[in-house]
Amino acid sequence: MKRRNFITATLLSIPAFSFAGFNFWGNKTVHNTAKKGFLIRANESRFDGIQKTMTNDLLRCVISNKDSDGQLLFGTTMPDALRRKGGPPLHIHKHQEEVFFVLSGEFLIQIGDEIFTAKTGDAAFIPRGTPHTFANPIENNPGTLISMHFPGSNEMESYFKTIASGKFPEESEANQTDVGPPINLDAVK
Repeated sequence: MKRRNFITATLLSIPAFSFAGFNFWGNKTVHNTAKKGFLIRANESRFDGIQKTMTNDLLRCVISNKDSDGQLLFGTTMPDALRRKGGPPLHIHKHQEEVFFVLSGEFLIQIGDEIFTAKTGDAAFIPRGTPHTFANPIENNPGTLISMHFPGSNEMESYFKTIASGKFPEESEANQTDVGPPINLDAVK
C-alpha cells in the first residue's frame, strides 16, 4: 500500500473505530453520562438518580453516581448535620479522589498529618489513598461543606444516603478505611 493511501485509510477509519466503541486516543473508558441535563432545586436531593424533595435530611446528593455513569458523586451538608461539633474518623478512600469545598462557614480539614482551617471559598484536594477527614468546629455551624468523589461509587452513595437519614452506620462497603481518630477539637486552637 502506498504511504498516501495508508495515511488516508487510517484517518478515514478513526470515525468507524469511535462508533464501534474503540478507544483510539487511549482514554481508559468511554462513559455514557446523563442523556439529559437537569436542574436541582435547593430543597431537592438526587440519591440513586431520583430527584425528591428533602424533609429533614442531614446530607444532600446533588449529582448521583447514576447521573454521571459512576464518574462523580457530589453532595453537601445540610444545616441539621452541623448542630454538634466533630466529624468522622481519619480515613482513606482506596479508589477515589475527594474534593472538599467550603461554600460557607468554617471547617477543619485534615490531610495526612496537617490540619487546616478552611473558610468560605477554600477547597481541598485529597488524592486516593491519602488519610483525611473534616470536622465542624462550631456548635450549630451555619456553614455548608461540599464533598465531591471522583469516580463516584454506588457504595459511597448508599453510605451517604444512610447518613442523610440520620443513621450512622458502623460498617460500610464504601471502599473507605478508618485509619485514625477524628480531629481532636480541643488540641486545635
